[in-house]
Amino acid sequence: MSKRPRPTQPPVPREAPAPATAPLSPEKRRLFTGVMLLLPVLFFLLLEGGLRLFGYGADYPLFKPVPEFPTLLHQDVEAGRRFFAREASVPTPNTDYFYREKPEGSFRIIAQGESSTAGYPFYRGGSFPHVLGTRLRLAYPGREIEVVNTAMAAISSYALLDFTDEIIAQRPDVVVIYAGHNEYYGALGAASAESLGRNPALVRLYLKLRGLRTVQFLRALIGRFQRAASGAPEAGQRPDATLMARMVGEQQVPYGSDLFEAGVRQFRSNLRRLLAKYREAGIAVYIGTLASNERDQRPFVTVHAAGADTVAWRRFAEEGLRAVDAGNARAAIAAFEQATRLDSLAADGYFLLGHAYLGAGRPDDARRAFARARDLDALRFRAPSLFNRIIREEARRAGAHVVETEEAMRQASPEGLIGQGLMLEHLHPNLDGYSVLADAFFDAFARDHLLGGPPQPTPPGRVVRLVTPMDSIAGYLRVEQLTTSWPFRPEEAQPFRLDTTRTPRYVVEQARAVMAGKNWLAAADELAGFYEQRGDISHALLTRRAILQQLPFIADTWVSLASLEMRITQMRNRPDRLPYVAGLFQQALALDSTNVPSLAALGAIALQANDRPAAIRFLEAALRHGPNTPQVMYNLAGAYAMAGRREEATALAERLVAMDSTNADFRILLDGLRTGAAFRL
Repeated sequence: MSKRPRPTQPPVPREAPAPATAPLSPEKRRLFTGVMLLLPVLFFLLLEGGLRLFGYGADYPLFKPVPEFPTLLHQDVEAGRRFFAREASVPTPNTDYFYREKPEGSFRIIAQGESSTAGYPFYRGGSFPHVLGTRLRLAYPGREIEVVNTAMAAISSYALLDFTDEIIAQRPDVVVIYAGHNEYYGALGAASAESLGRNPALVRLYLKLRGLRTVQFLRALIGRFQRAASGAPEAGQRPDATLMARMVGEQQVPYGSDLFEAGVRQFRSNLRRLLAKYREAGIAVYIGTLASNERDQRPFVTVHAAGADTVAWRRFAEEGLRAVDAGNARAAIAAFEQATRLDSLAADGYFLLGHAYLGAGRPDDARRAFARARDLDALRFRAPSLFNRIIREEARRAGAHVVETEEAMRQASPEGLIGQGLMLEHLHPNLDGYSVLADAFFDAFARDHLLGGPPQPTPPGRVVRLVTPMDSIAGYLRVEQLTTSWPFRPEEAQPFRLDTTRTPRYVVEQARAVMAGKNWLAAADELAGFYEQRGDISHALLTRRAILQQLPFIADTWVSLASLEMRITQMRNRPDRLPYVAGLFQQALALDSTNVPSLAALGAIALQANDRPAAIRFLEAALRHGPNTPQVMYNLAGAYAMAGRREEATALAERLVAMDSTNADFRILLDGLRTGAAFRL
């Protein structure tokens, strides 16, 4: 059998080999790599340039020039925007004016801190740095002392560190620091709604790059996403929520937890860098230990230890409360001690135990229990005791001076327990508390001869502080707003009650107007005028001095105070006070040599002292700068007459009568000069 031939398969066509690609030359490879690397840089530059071109963002310096006074600087009210992305409005510092070029021989204090250093809720003259400044001016009358308070609410040590270089540039003689309560809920804090994470190095890097508009844009974008993710509306749509409430990101930060330790690391590392900067700049630092209301502020949040028998804990706590009601201190202590043994991390147990110890006359044991309750409070608005240890350690490391302000508050408190006698709520001092802080720093300055010698005897801060009734009322209204909101309980609210027998309604209206945004200086000036019109000289004087403390560089503030002091001198028939009054008018002249009221007043004082040459010199200068001022012309005519210059006196008298022919005093003056009668001004 023959084989059939197999069909042959057509050959599969093969593709022609691709021509070999010539390798890139080293020059082209470098060019290609460079272009690829430059693309993101170019994108960034275009984005940054575009944002700046359209005016997005700002630098937000800590200090900026005062437009009306180019020789002065003051704090920028927008400086806090560096640290807040979620808040529609941000906390602002006090406005303190100081010279761009530090005057020779002046002593400049710059304060750093949070709301307690800013003087919340009174601000300005109520803040302890300004009470300190007032005492120092009285104790060292030959020194010019400037106080610049950069503190603001709701910031943390990140902000203090970020401000340091700008503060150093202002050449302070000393930096005063009282801070540490906001390490968890202050801006950029470890548990804050404005947090950027728990890595201090990354947060500090962000702050260094924050001047870039691209970084600001991305931070705002992240803030918007955070608000959307949390379901929280814009801050401006939440009038019922205080800033204190809005800043809370994590409501529970148990003692010793990772989040707690993150706050500790953050505080220590930022404080170490801050103090090192001042040490390198040769600037003295006085830093206070932290105080809070331990006796009367119940812990906000109690967190029980894992595995603790909470049922038994509550049973012993309730047993202790029943013993307290029955007046059995020993049984109460036994029950509360048992509760703390069952759960050593429950803050409320130690707080109850502290009060039981106190009722049994054991204040030292009570202090330790209260401190433990504060440290265990999981809602961390009050700094734990550990932070004072960090302050002492880092100050010793950097050669800074520790002011034991917590101990000063204890010594000023009954039984050594800080409570409502010096505190308004959980940690902000009342006016007496702020005065205690100021006195502690004053004593430290005096002890170290910081201003060059022993001070003259001065009254304590509570006597010399410059807080107007308007500021005092506004402060208590602010506390009422704060304590009627979360996280305070209803029984902790402090409603403001107006004593209308002592406080006029007008003062309360001005306080509310300032809280609503009215310019403080305008309100204070109106308030002083109100008191002057009513004849309430003491309150008028306090208000004028408070204004002067804020605006010592404006001649008219000195004139207003001097005029009031002149009125007091005349009312009390105290010619011995005239040199003091003349010194106030001289201060106005030092600021404005053409100030007519000062020249006129000094001329009148010289006339009263029978110093005719000086009187004529001042009054002639007043007339040059204020032509046709009737009182100046009248006094100058009298001075001319007493100096035997009757022709010049008569000419002035004729001008006065021509200006107002109905004025009897002018006519008597002219008639006396024409008839040659004896003249008596």
